[in-house]
Order: sequence, then C-alpha cells, then structure tokens
Amino acid sequence: MGGVRYLLIDAYNVICATSHLRKIMQGNIDLARDKLAKFAREIHDAEGVRVALILDSKSEKLQVEYPYESKRFEFIYAPTALTADGVIERIVSRVKQPELVSVVSNDNMVREAIRSSGAIALRPEDFFDWSRASALQLNQIVNSRSRSNDKNFENRLQFDLDI
Repeated sequence: MGGVRYLLIDAYNVICATSHLRKIMQGNIDLARDKLAKFAREIHDAEGVRVALILDSKSEKLQVEYPYESKRFEFIYAPTALTADGVIERIVSRVKQPELVSVVSNDNMVREAIRSSGAIALRPEDFFDWSRASALQLNQIVNSRSRSNDKNFENRLQFDLDI
C-alpha cells in the first residue's frame, strides 16, 4: 500500500456519544475537544497516522488549526453551509486510496456513506480501544529504550572526592 494513513474524527459527534467527554463539554467545549485530541494523539504518535478532528463551526469559511504545530495533526472547522459530516464525506471522496482512511463517528448514516466510499468506518468505542492500544505500544517503546539505555550506562568518570 505505501500511502499515508488518515484518521478523520467527527469530533462533536464522538464527544456527545461518550459520557465522560459529554459531561466535560457541558462546562467547556474546548476542553472536551482537547481531551478527545489527546486520545487521537496516541494513535498519531504510535502509528504515524495523519489525524484530523472535524468540527462544526459558526464560521462561513473552512478553517484549519494545528494544535500540536504539526501539519499531520489538525482541527478542521467546517463552514456552516457544509457541516462536519459534509467535510468528512468530501475528504473521503477525494482521497486516492480510501482504504487508508478511517473515520470515527457514532452516526450510522455517516458510517454507511464512508463504507460505500471504500474507507473504514469506526464507532467511538473502537477508536478508544485503538487509542488505548496505541498508548500501551508507546509505553512499551519507552520502557524498552529505557532498559536499553540502562544497560549501556557506565560511569567512566574518575573523580577523587576526598576533600
């Protein structure tokens, strides 16, 4: 395959479908979005998947933010005339290899449209399982590197500390 893998998340849909994020959103919508982004970041960091959280907005134009200063992780704010669902469907329809695209949504109609385009449709619980597995993978890599560095460490400095 060799192409770039994409993960598109129907952000507010997933937040509303998840009790702990929905509760956060009632008090602070940006915090709920950022918490969702942290789950997606685990996948991004572990597997090198390009991630976009697609969000509805009140703007007339499509807007893009890079919260982690990486062009491979973005917040895409849909224009009012299109909605997040419409942006997701357009992105998937324009990708050359839709089989490399995974879309997370709790909306049955969105998932059906995604499947018919040849992309992978995931429910929110599948996404959170993937995120947890990616976090474990990252922890294993860190622990493995730490153990490897510990084995190679030796003190080669010769100090006479008698004063």
